[in-house]
Order: sequence, then structure tokens, then C-alpha cells
Amino acid sequence: MRRRMLVIALPLLTMLLLALMVPLLAAHAADRTQDQFVGRLGDVARFAVLAESAIETDETATLESELQRYTEVYGGSVLVVDANRDVVVAAGGGDAAAGGGEAAAGGGEAGAGGAGAATATDEAVTRALTGATTVPPDTAWPWRDEPMLVGSPVGRDAQVLGAVIVTAPTDGVRSDVTVRLALMGALALATLLLTVFGVIRPLVGWVLRPVHALDRTATRLSSGDMGARASETGPPELRELARSFNDMADSVEASQAQQRELVADAAHQLGNPLTALRLRVEGLASDGVDRDQVEPVLEETDRLSATVESLLHLSQVGATQVVAEPVDVAALVRHRCQMWDPVFAALEVRTPPSAIALASAEVVDTAMDALLDNAAKFAPGSPVLVSVQVAPAPAGEGGVPTVRVRVADGGPGLHPDDVAKVGARFFRGRAHQNVPGTGLGLAIVRARLADCGGDLEVGPASSPGANLADANPTGGLAVTLVLPAP
Repeated sequence: MRRRMLVIALPLLTMLLLALMVPLLAAHAADRTQDQFVGRLGDVARFAVLAESAIETDETATLESELQRYTEVYGGSVLVVDANRDVVVAAGGGDAAAGGGEAAAGGGEAGAGGAGAATATDEAVTRALTGATTVPPDTAWPWRDEPMLVGSPVGRDAQVLGAVIVTAPTDGVRSDVTVRLALMGALALATLLLTVFGVIRPLVGWVLRPVHALDRTATRLSSGDMGARASETGPPELRELARSFNDMADSVEASQAQQRELVADAAHQLGNPLTALRLRVEGLASDGVDRDQVEPVLEETDRLSATVESLLHLSQVGATQVVAEPVDVAALVRHRCQMWDPVFAALEVRTPPSAIALASAEVVDTAMDALLDNAAKFAPGSPVLVSVQVAPAPAGEGGVPTVRVRVADGGPGLHPDDVAKVGARFFRGRAHQNVPGTGLGLAIVRARLADCGGDLEVGPASSPGANLADANPTGGLAVTLVLPAP
């Protein structure tokens, strides 16, 4: 939304600056053109007085010397003709000026030839010989290189003896307008940048501040912080949106609480009948009923009790916000492996001296107990390798370093189609249907890891150690705990 608001604001600001710049630049160009026109008009009037005497006396040396000095100083050319359009004096402009003079003297032939400069000079001569005043020229712009033509009749009273035409270059005016255009463009660009970064950007940020706050609240809610609520501030539309968001969050939190309470109540209510059922079945065995008939019932009762207990543990996931804090995962893993070492025929532990992650000791202990218990149940007698590694942040935006705890066994592993399903609730591998368990252990581990920003990865062991590769060339199963590092 910030980008869209800037896209809307920038063209409006640009049009405002252009609306201010164009009239100012046009006025400056018109003033400079008018100044040059007035100056050349005074020069033409002075030359007309000198030309009057030269035409009457046929003494053109003084006039020619004066005009030559003038063109050397100011550039351009000066053309003096008599009433018959014959050239009296032509100064400046070299061959072009002479050609222009001849064209002017030729009159209609120049027009028929289509030469633009000669035609303009011829028109100026015609206008001056009729006694008309010179028309003010068009504004000189950098992209227009036409010279300025200023003419005046020569004579006294109503008698016209000839005409004086001054062709003045507009290079100075156009150069000045170009410099002014560049300065105004640079000033406009600087104003645009300063306004964008000093006014528009902070203003857009202020307008969007409630939206960003709502986005952060939604992110916290999606990450498991069910107590996150949006601040009902800002414009009326955003206040209404925040109010609706908070109502939705309240509904989600209430729904999750009801689900947890339902599972907890159901597990609690099932626990008592199951305990009574086991006692009655054991009583039947003591009353002389065949033990072989009673044992399967007791086993199923125990299995049902374990499932109920796992459901009770699963219902508590997310009930309270887990506060992730720096913990030494390597030390916790070594401690749990020391406790489980008597269960395994070969348990190898590879950890660095220290590996700090953002988690909780209780989550790490619970996860390690579940992983080691699974390795003992599903890969009995096979070697097990537990390793801890600090992984750097992946390339790209948003990457963070992680601490990876990997538990790999040399057992039979899982069918390739079953690997992606590990961690789902009540999932059991097709080769382990008769192994005691509820199928909720890794589901609970995954949920507990998610509470502290971690994840669970499952895959083939892929020869995690020489001993495992020798025991099972196809590799067993590897389960990895991924925890965020500080």
C-alpha cells in the first residue's frame, strides 16, 4: 500500500511543480526575447538615420564601416536597401548575408526558390518599405534556432527611401533560457526528492501505521500468541477493522480453549472407567479365569490408557504461551542420552561443547525422550547416532541460524510413502502396526517445537556414521529437531 500511495502522490506533486515552473520559465524566456527585441529596435532606428543620408548622397562608406563594426560585435547581419529594393549595404553574415541580400532584392524569385531565410528577409523588407512597424518576434526557446528579424523604413515624413533589416542571432537568449531551464529542473528534482523523503514518505508511514500495527498483531496471532490484540486507533475504517479482527481473535481463542477443554475432559472422564475396567479384569484373573484370556484385554486396556494420556498431553499444547529463552541444547542432549544409554546396544553422541538455541529445557527434554523412545522401539538392537550441529543462516532474506539435533538409527526405516506422514496424529508406519504406541509422540513433539519457533524434519538416515552404514547399508530413519539460534 505504501508503494501505491507513493505512485499516486508522485505524479500529483510532479504536475504541481510543472504548473509552477512552466509559467515562470515562459515569462523569463519572453522577457529575455523582449529585451533583445527592444535593443535591436533601437539599433535599427539609429541605422535608419544613417542610411537616410547614405541613400540621398550615395556616400555609403561611413554607413558600411558602422554596420561592419556592429556585426563584428553583436553578430548577425544588417541589410540596407533603397526604395527599389536594391542593396545599398550588406554587412555581416558572410556569403549567407550577401545571398540573403540578393534574394531580398530579387523579391518574388526568392519566394519561388523556397529558401526560408531569404523568404523571411524578403517579407521583412516588404513590410518595412510599406512603412509598417516590426512585429514582435516569437519567444526564443532552446529548441528553436530561428534568428530575430527587425526592420525599419528609411525616410522622412511620409516618403520611404528604403529599409534597414537587422538579422540578430538568438544564441544568447536561448543559452540563458537553457541555463534557467536546467536550474529550475534541478531545483524541481531536489524539491521533489526532499518532499518525497521529508514529507510524503513520513506522511504515508503515519497514515499506514495502524495498518502495520494490525499486520504485526496478525503475525503474532498466526505464530501462536493467542493473546495478541489489535489497537483500535486510527481512522474510523481502520478502527472498525481492528475491532472486527479482535472479535475474530476472541472467537478463535475461545474455540481453541473449548477444544482443549473437550479433549482434556474426555481424557479425564475416560481415565476413571479405564482404571475401573482394568481392576475388574484383574479381579477376574484372580477369580480363576484363564490368564491367557485376560492378558489381551489388559494389553488393550493399557494401550487405551496410553492413548488417553497422550491425548491429554496433546490438548495442553498451545494452552500457555511458551517463552523461548537461550538454552544450551548440547548439554541437554548429552544429559538425556546419558539417561537413555542403558536402553541401547550402541548409542553414539556427537555434540559441540555448547550449542545455544531459543527454546525451553522442558521442550528439548520432551522431544529427546520421544525420539529416543521411538528409536528403542522401532529399531531395537541397532546402533543409534545423536548429533548436534549449529547451522548458519540460509542465503536470502529472513534466514536465521539454527541448532539441529539429529537422531538417526540403523533400523529398517520406513517405507518411502510413509516418511512424509511422520508426525501426523495417530500415524503408524505400515511395518510397525504391532509395535506398542499411540502414534501421537511425534505429533506432540512437532506441536511443542512450533510453540518455540522450531520444526521437525524426517528422512532416511543416509549413513550418518560408519557404524550405522555397516549395520544397515540402506540406512535407517533420521529425525531432526530444528531450533532457532539467537
